[in-house]
Amino acid sequence: MVWAAISDIRHYIISNKLCLSVTSLYPLFIGALFINNTPPEIQYIGYSIGISLIIFTILLALFAYGLIGGGDVKLIPGVALWAGPALILKFLLITTICGGIVALLIICFQYIKKYLTKAKSSEKINFSMSKSSESKNMENNIPYGIGISAGGLYVAFELFHALN
Repeated sequence: MVWAAISDIRHYIISNKLCLSVTSLYPLFIGALFINNTPPEIQYIGYSIGISLIIFTILLALFAYGLIGGGDVKLIPGVALWAGPALILKFLLITTICGGIVALLIICFQYIKKYLTKAKSSEKINFSMSKSSESKNMENNIPYGIGISAGGLYVAFELFHALN
């Protein structure tokens, strides 16, 4: 989860390998619970998979409209799989609140940056040196992986606490 946050902050990318790792470790976790003689009920596993698929479907539609990044679409259902029915609402709440705080901070930072650079005359003189459309698009990105990571770390803490 920490790597997802760092990667999203630095490059606005959450790697497929990371998302696949989060999702593929879930069956190993369930297998370990069976070996430890504390298996979850089959219905609980089914609900976890169902919730994860529903979330993936909703996020895929948001991705199709360009409202959310591809890494977020893959990581949130992976963590939701681990959260299951017991922790899904808390995971989504923590993810939403932390992601919203990050978004507000970035919006405020961009506003302050525009306000401070507004007085510079060099931007008005050098029209040929204007920002490309690619860099303007990067200004609109929000590293939501931070919020997802906070929610995922909460889920990991709760699962660890429940096992001990």
